[in-house]
Amino acid sequence: MKRPVPDQVLKDAAKHGGLVVFVGAGASMLCGSPDWRGFADHVVAALERANKLSFLEAEQLKGLGDPRRTLSIARAMAEESAVPIDFDGILHPGHPSDYGAELYRVLTRLRPVFVTTNYDRWLDEGGLPELSAEPPIGTESTVSSPSVGRPKYYRREQLTPSLLSERGSAIHLHGSYLDPSSMVVSLKDYIEHYADERVRAFLAEMFKNYTVLFVGYGLAELEVLDYVVRSNESLKSKVVEPRHYLLYPCRSTEHVQTGFIERFYKDQCGVQVLPYCIDKKGHAELLEVFKSWEPELDVRDPTRLDLELSIDRYVAAADSPSKESALRLARDRPELAAYFVNSLKEISWFEDLLAEGYFDAKHSPEVKVIATGKGQMFQAEGWPALRYLEHIAAPADKSQAAKIIEIVRAVTQDASQRRLDNWRTLWSLATIMSQLPLPVITEADIQMVKTWLTSRFDADMVANELSEKLLPRLLESSEPEHGKMAEALVALLTMPKPMETNT
Repeated sequence: MKRPVPDQVLKDAAKHGGLVVFVGAGASMLCGSPDWRGFADHVVAALERANKLSFLEAEQLKGLGDPRRTLSIARAMAEESAVPIDFDGILHPGHPSDYGAELYRVLTRLRPVFVTTNYDRWLDEGGLPELSAEPPIGTESTVSSPSVGRPKYYRREQLTPSLLSERGSAIHLHGSYLDPSSMVVSLKDYIEHYADERVRAFLAEMFKNYTVLFVGYGLAELEVLDYVVRSNESLKSKVVEPRHYLLYPCRSTEHVQTGFIERFYKDQCGVQVLPYCIDKKGHAELLEVFKSWEPELDVRDPTRLDLELSIDRYVAAADSPSKESALRLARDRPELAAYFVNSLKEISWFEDLLAEGYFDAKHSPEVKVIATGKGQMFQAEGWPALRYLEHIAAPADKSQAAKIIEIVRAVTQDASQRRLDNWRTLWSLATIMSQLPLPVITEADIQMVKTWLTSRFDADMVANELSEKLLPRLLESSEPEHGKMAEALVALLTMPKPMETNT
């Protein structure tokens, strides 16, 4: 049996930042970590040493058959009896084996996104080589600086789809020994965990929009298998296209059985099984597979286009985890902020953007002066956050409108103090105020308009916006104060223009 090689789908996923390596217990066992049976037995032994179980009780608890059931009961007993469990010592007994440590070093050099159901630290340890984000066409990623720490996530509240674009990160789906309360162990833990909106959104994003390579993991958790099946739309047709891969250890004498397993995973799950023979080296053969793959997989960061597509998906989904993902991605990658805000039209994002500081006056853009052969040119940049407010000003409720008019006031005051005179900003402010509910607009706000109209640049767009949208609404209102405000606005719109303007 030949050693498997990565096909084009895997290679393309790696190049476009779409590869996720899903690491299971089999990889950790190569480093010396126990399997489920060993894990459960260690916790039972701790109870026995603490005299919370007799020899007979410990023996019968170990003999329940299902190690996870044993572990669930033993852990609950430990918590009730305040018996400390040394999860670090259980999961990390001494130094890892040479081939186990080397496996994780090879995986680290590949630097994909890691997802694991393991609680141990093997994915978290060691330096993380910093690679160039987008190598020149035709070249491979190369180490560009000394190693840096690997970001790791193991609390459920940290779980958002945007983590899948954070190359090199280690995402512990079932928690970590660092925080035993985060560890998903019991049946109750599993049910609660996979019912959580964050977990569902994360798994749906991973299996629908990324290519997942399972390593040391037999898809034993039915919750995960369910998401694999649901995400593969090709399963609904007669032609099944595998979207994910499973490295599968087997013996040469098991080729018939392996064929059945390949067929099952392909037809039922859309997962391509990649068998590798363990006749000579046992499960350490997994290391040889990855060493042979290392030159073949050119793992890169997601391109800007890939990240923009992710933002599009998050904005379209609009559920809580997706909103958090969009905000986090724009926060961590400021170059995406404008694209993100420009994609928003719904008022449901207002409070989130407000909390993130998108409307702070410090972001108000200046007018750029550009020297040309014919003299100077003035370039006014747009402010996406104000464009968003233009979309939501009309449907804003009383509370939202009050916050929006405060933004208009703050930006106007800042622009006046710093003499920004950005005509696109002033035009946006006029558009926003012209659509707000009239009760939030005061006579002082009407006088504020003078600042917009007396800019050193042409203010015709501002005047047109106010005269065509705000003035008619004030005149149509039956409220006496609105009539006075209309008179004041007309006076401002008809006042003489400055003699000198820059155009």
